[in-house]
Amino acid sequence: MISPLARGSIYALTVISDHTSAYRGFSITRLKRNKRNPITRYHVRQGDESYGKFDAQAQATEYIDRLYEMRG
Repeated sequence: MISPLARGSIYALTVISDHTSAYRGFSITRLKRNKRNPITRYHVRQGDESYGKFDAQAQATEYIDRLYEMRG
């Protein structure tokens, strides 16, 4: 995988609210822990499309970067 730093581009998370950030046109929402989910998870969305839940915010941003790489 080619990291954004290798290409000379750096992308930042923009805080929208206490639980939601924006990254490269996607929203990443932090989901609260509960008895069913003992770890904090992150839900990636763009508009009405859902791209899944991740165990770490870094995994969510890496997934978004891979989507951009596949798009070319």
